[in-house]
Amino acid sequence: MLEVQPKDTRGYFILPQAPEDAGYYVYGNVGHRPNTGHLAQYAHPNLLSLIFYIEREWQAIDDRRFGIGNISIAGGLEYDDHKSHRKGVEMDIRPVRKDKLVGPGAQVSRFDAVYDRDATIKLIRLFVQHPMVTKVFFNDDKVQQAIGRVRSWRGHDDHIHLEIRERP
Repeated sequence: MLEVQPKDTRGYFILPQAPEDAGYYVYGNVGHRPNTGHLAQYAHPNLLSLIFYIEREWQAIDDRRFGIGNISIAGGLEYDDHKSHRKGVEMDIRPVRKDKLVGPGAQVSRFDAVYDRDATIKLIRLFVQHPMVTKVFFNDDKVQQAIGRVRSWRGHDDHIHLEIRERP
């Protein structure tokens, strides 16, 4: 039997890696660490639905793509230093860049000149307006002031951590 999209024991699928004309791109650790990159992108069905919804909404207001990183590895096992990212309901996304660079080399932090704060605020607003989103961590205090639901968390200068509830 041909497996079209990899699925884990929970029945979660890997986020589609290179859909044509998508509003997102995927990134992962290229440093040859096991269970990272695409292997860490198994998502709860509700998270997949949210991603597909947001990426279409994002495309309506911006022609750049946003980067999606860690979600969960197969079976929800713990990996690296992550105590989270085990239920398939949490994901990391990159802040928006001023240029259109995508892929592994497109990492950006809130301190970089190429970081686009205004666009990042617009992207995060799309997420927090959705009723399934419960937590958002990103260390840019100006983003936190603009969107009251964003909080700081150690190590979140170069990515935004989002979490949804498992059941709508």
